[in-house]
Amino acid sequence: MTTEILPTRPAFEALPRPDPEVLERPKRRRFTKEYRLAILREADACTRKGEVGALLRREGGTRR
Repeated sequence: MTTEILPTRPAFEALPRPDPEVLERPKRRRFTKEYRLAILREADACTRKGEVGALLRREGGTRR
């Protein structure tokens, strides 16, 4: 008994080529001096465990 194996993916030549265009890098966010100082004051006022982390998550200060 012979079993024929059928390919489940198209041949390599049939796959679409990736777009060679280089994408523009996203602009970095810039924060004002006043905003940064306000966040630092708020972080200094944190007294319980996890409050600084919650502050950073709320303000988008952590990488995802």
